[in-house]
Amino acid sequence: MFSNSKLASLWLAIMLILVAALGYQLTARKQLPIETSILALLPENRQDPIAQQAFDHIATSMSDKVVFVVGSKDSDTMLKAAKDFSQALPSLDMFSHIDAEVSQDQQQAWAKLYYPKRFQLLTPEQQNRLQHHPEQQTQNVIHTLYNPFSGITGTELKNDPFLLFREYLADLTAKTGKFSLKQGFLTTEYQGKHYALITANLKGSAYNIGLQGKLPALTALEQQIESKYSLTDSPFEIEQTGVIFYAAHGTQSAENEISTIGLGSLLGIVILLIAIYRSTLPLALALLSISCGLVAAFVTTVAIFGKVHLFSLVFGASLIGVSIDYAFHYLTDRLAAGKDWNAQQGLKHIFTAITLGLITSLIGYLGMLVAPFPGLQQLSLFSAIGLTAAYATVVCWYPTLAAKPSKPRAIPFAGTLGRWLHLWQQPSIRWVTPILLALLSIYGLTKATYNDDIRQLQALPASLQQQEATIKAITGVSSSQQMLLVKADTQQALLDKIAATDHALDGLIKQGALKSYQSLGQYIPTLEQQKANFELVKQLYKEQGTALSQSLNLAQPVSFTATFEPLTMAHFLASPISAPLRFMWLDALKDKNGVSKYSAVILLHDIKQQNAIEQLTHNDSELTYLNKADEISALFGQYREHVTWLLIAATFAIYLLLAWRYGLKQGVKMIAPSLIAGMAGIAITSLTGTPLNLFNLLALILILGIGIDYSLFFAELKAETAHQQGITTLLAITLSALTTVLSFGLLALSETQAIHSFGITVLTGIIIAWLLAPLAMSKVKPSQQHQ
Repeated sequence: MFSNSKLASLWLAIMLILVAALGYQLTARKQLPIETSILALLPENRQDPIAQQAFDHIATSMSDKVVFVVGSKDSDTMLKAAKDFSQALPSLDMFSHIDAEVSQDQQQAWAKLYYPKRFQLLTPEQQNRLQHHPEQQTQNVIHTLYNPFSGITGTELKNDPFLLFREYLADLTAKTGKFSLKQGFLTTEYQGKHYALITANLKGSAYNIGLQGKLPALTALEQQIESKYSLTDSPFEIEQTGVIFYAAHGTQSAENEISTIGLGSLLGIVILLIAIYRSTLPLALALLSISCGLVAAFVTTVAIFGKVHLFSLVFGASLIGVSIDYAFHYLTDRLAAGKDWNAQQGLKHIFTAITLGLITSLIGYLGMLVAPFPGLQQLSLFSAIGLTAAYATVVCWYPTLAAKPSKPRAIPFAGTLGRWLHLWQQPSIRWVTPILLALLSIYGLTKATYNDDIRQLQALPASLQQQEATIKAITGVSSSQQMLLVKADTQQALLDKIAATDHALDGLIKQGALKSYQSLGQYIPTLEQQKANFELVKQLYKEQGTALSQSLNLAQPVSFTATFEPLTMAHFLASPISAPLRFMWLDALKDKNGVSKYSAVILLHDIKQQNAIEQLTHNDSELTYLNKADEISALFGQYREHVTWLLIAATFAIYLLLAWRYGLKQGVKMIAPSLIAGMAGIAITSLTGTPLNLFNLLALILILGIGIDYSLFFAELKAETAHQQGITTLLAITLSALTTVLSFGLLALSETQAIHSFGITVLTGIIIAWLLAPLAMSKVKPSQQHQ
């Protein structure tokens, strides 16, 4: 056995190592090891690695982009403002690339890529026309030439006498959006205003806190431009959207909640400790155990996961209201002992209860490690390590640091506490209260509803959603991450599969199941289609060449001398026009068997009938519908059920532990308060109209652990001194409950639905667990109640 001094030295060495590690973790990197991306909380798709890689790739490509629209009723004002704004953006040092004014080279890039292959590129309408009515193409050329605004040159007519490429290019560029080029800017009109489109790529991740810190400068720039160009008769606006704006809001909300929860709990603890103990030593000891818990939890989590998610920190901050329980019991015993205080005896008195309390809490927390949610695993580890470190601080250091007795003074509120315990000695109270609470809770449970939507994890401010909706209406482009993943063994087979899928999607659009989609197949015809087009054009020249030459009185008859050279994906990806579309081409990715598959995605916009999309992919191994939000929401539902069984198993394991030490009957008395408290927490949450989710079950794990703690200390009371010890135990439990209620009561004020719901459940459960904890106390003889 280690002596107390050796334990203290060992724990000091461990904490010094952890503090040094914390210093290294905070200073060794350019950025703090804090993760803010909501995606980091989610499980990977291990069954389909290609689907996971596709989603990660698309999510990163989209999240790093920012879209601006500059608008005014006056077109000239809009163009001047767009120019000023786009030229000022680089000064913010936020963006790696900005697309604003389209250069002459960029404007010519479409023709440069497609023109040499013009004889094998046809729209579906052209294909139909050339197959069935090729003479109509000749008539179209004649009508176009007699149009004074056609702009056809002699060179164009010589190189493309049937004007097929002009029509094809117009159809192709129409797919890129409803914009036209004006003074170098992509512009459009919407509700009587002129808008210019500006897009930019961030220098790093949208979840980079450093980049988010530059958003105030962006806001100031926008206000400066708006102030300069806003006229009384022509209001001016800049709208913006991008993941970084939502991420920054989430970061700010989390930081505010951390400071509110953490500082609020600390303030409550300071006030309680000074009011009860009237000394700075208990305050210092309490803060010491909290600090050790948080340092150990942070360092260990970073060491294993690489980063700590803000989500874990928000809940980890609530450890303040839990880890201090051990300290309260030790310090309250010290206060009650007065000048007769013996530090080692004090530790011995509470050692069994706090050790069993730690074990029961760890059973609940560590059980979450089996859940394949990185967020739950991290939260589980953070909580378990934090509680263990706080426990070790009490056991190893308190006997040395609190060896000196406290100044003799009466136990605060001893009379009130004694009367409360006496009340719980009455059979009517001991039976009626828990039964009544259980029945009321069962009624509340009948009102329970469930909502596993992953979007509850992030609060979405209405102002940002409104701007995103406005930009979608103006540009016709959405940031939807609903997509089809297309796979094949070769590049050409992939293009063939994309073309077949595009055809099916066109049918769904006609049915009203889908508004639109974006696909590489819209820009690159398959090799088979290119050959068929080439033959159609060759046949057109053969059949209609003479007729066209005669109709136009051409000096040289129309002839066809072209040779077929396919347009490949390599040609397309090498062209500047593919820049905004390249993210859809994933190239070769390895599946779970290590086999390479060529892959690409098709983006879907405004799905009206999701079952029609799912039916399209049914029994097709080369086509997968990816909707990460719905996929994770479904997983949330599955893991909610998984954690429910885990909770039942943990409760049963804890009961067996209690029954082994205290007996079957006493074990029931000890676990009943936690069970009723958990039911009441869920019931009150349901009755407030708040849907339940996975996080309410995490709240039940917390309630179970804390409720068992309360019961353990009452169960450990010795019969001969139960009344006096019961008063000090009740005082310590009350202090613990007050700090925990303060912590989780503040969580209930969170803007994020999942955290808010969690807070309500824990707040209610802890109050009920405190109320029923005296059930575990043995009946006190009347003579002892007056000692």
